[in-house]
Amino acid sequence: MKIDTKVKKRDRERTKGKILKAVGEVIEQHGTEKVGVNLIARTAGVNKVLIYRYFESVDGLMEQYVKSGEYTSTMADEYIDNMNVVPPEERSQVLSDLMQTFLTDLRERKATRDLLRWEIGTGKSMLSDARNQIATRIVEKVGELPNFKDTSALMAFLTAGIYYMTIATDYREKMIDVDLHSDEGWKRIENVIHRIIATIA
Repeated sequence: MKIDTKVKKRDRERTKGKILKAVGEVIEQHGTEKVGVNLIARTAGVNKVLIYRYFESVDGLMEQYVKSGEYTSTMADEYIDNMNVVPPEERSQVLSDLMQTFLTDLRERKATRDLLRWEIGTGKSMLSDARNQIATRIVEKVGELPNFKDTSALMAFLTAGIYYMTIATDYREKMIDVDLHSDEGWKRIENVIHRIIATIA
């Protein structure tokens, strides 16, 4: 009986993973306006009833997508659950690494950038609420920087800059003289982020 329960749970998690992956595929191939139960179910190769069973609604599905590794690896529940307690002297490096991973994810994931644009355009707060909950958990895990007692505001500022600059790559070549379509240009941004955190910490 226990084995059956484990198998069912594993199958359920596998199916949920397929559905969440399909959300990104649909956004990337068809755009955010095509995100719907029928197309997601067809792309995932599952019955649409399962989407309602596991996520209750498209809004519930999108909220879980934000909390999955498909959106960005740093926002996945598993990523945060596996973070260790960070001693004060290591917090600036951990935060710097986290921001760099987040930036890399956004550069590589067009579906995430498209979803951010859609959210800004429609004014939906649901995805922002999910991201805020995740960011709060990250701050709690990392802890305050030793010499700067508003790590949340710092993360908000850096995250907003990363959002805007990565979204901008889809419609412009440069920002001032920073080449948004070259690794060299992004290396400059990564260096600045690292220096900001290191200086403040």
